[in-house]
Amino acid sequence: MSIRSTCRSFSRNYRLLIILFTMAHLIGSSCSPAGNEKLVLNWHKFPEIPPASGESVQPGLAGPVTGAHGNFVLVAGGANFEDGLPWRGGKKKYHDEIFLLEKTASGNYSWKQVIEKLPYPLAYPACVSTPEGVVSIGGEDFDSPVADVFLFSFLDGKVNRTNLPELPQAISSAGAAAIGNELFVAGGLVASGASSAFYSLDMKNTANGWQVLPEVPVAFSHAVVVSQKDENETCIYLIGGRNKTSEVSTFLSSVWKYTPSIQKWSLEGEIISDGKPLALSAGTGIAVGSNHIVMFGGDPGIFFNRTERMNAALEKVSGEEKQKLWNEKDSMLTNHPGFSKDILAFNTFTKSWEKITEMAGESPVTTTAFSWNGTIVIPSGEIRPGIRTPNVIGFDIQFEK
Repeated sequence: MSIRSTCRSFSRNYRLLIILFTMAHLIGSSCSPAGNEKLVLNWHKFPEIPPASGESVQPGLAGPVTGAHGNFVLVAGGANFEDGLPWRGGKKKYHDEIFLLEKTASGNYSWKQVIEKLPYPLAYPACVSTPEGVVSIGGEDFDSPVADVFLFSFLDGKVNRTNLPELPQAISSAGAAAIGNELFVAGGLVASGASSAFYSLDMKNTANGWQVLPEVPVAFSHAVVVSQKDENETCIYLIGGRNKTSEVSTFLSSVWKYTPSIQKWSLEGEIISDGKPLALSAGTGIAVGSNHIVMFGGDPGIFFNRTERMNAALEKVSGEEKQKLWNEKDSMLTNHPGFSKDILAFNTFTKSWEKITEMAGESPVTTTAFSWNGTIVIPSGEIRPGIRTPNVIGFDIQFEK
């Protein structure tokens, strides 16, 4: 065969390879979660969190320290109102008890309260489940933000607690996520109000402490913070939340993305439901597949803002007028319908939203969603103003054509 014939043959084969490679790429893309596959939930039944030692009822906990490590789910601390609703004079109680949920060899699930306790009553930290254990970041102790960071790990049903470097400032109700060995914490409540702070900690080199990163373009608390891939790399996504700069709080619908390689924030759009922007605060969320973030419930703020306006008005009136307004507030909060039940999915490639389904029961806020051996778990939380739940929600998410 001549050199010219050999070259023509090589050229034809090369073009054929390119065509086959392109077709394979297109087929693979259509089969990925970015294509036409549907997210489907399969619900799990977990036992309720048991009453604390010496108590007959477990009312549930808002803002618990929670996550999964190995064969255990941790639920610790948290806050509730055990002696009455807050607007009727009930006082918020903070807890230090630690509960572990274990899957037994027979496949059953079993809760137990362990001997160990938190170092002090603690609620509303940002929580991240890592290979090393559950990390609790900040939070509050009797209404004062704290800067403490703890790592909880479990062996043979015993809880080990390791102190990690403190945050640069005390923060409660922040959001956190991990990319590889690096933890990120964003926003939250500080002494002066909502924060735009953004920090990171290398879990393999904790001696360097928390690093100060570019601030979030907005101040916020109670947002969903998740790590997920975009078209190029794994990023930090910050969804919804709220802040208060006037008489009433502003509930946010924004979706912000932090790209680690360039250390910059970009606005990726808004939460969309029924074709319209939807502001949500205090819901939960988790990364699913290669390019989805799934959000569960949240507070759209309608009754929250009404309560703020009523509280402001109550400060300005007295006598019968004050009693009438208080009665209206009591009726509104007592008959609160609960929080959003929508389960929404955000596609980080297309920047689009879709509604998957609704929560099967009451929808909790101020808690954390995390993965436990492939199953998504959402423990306890607040289901109406001042009302918690001991229920533990669980489900698998699958992609179906």
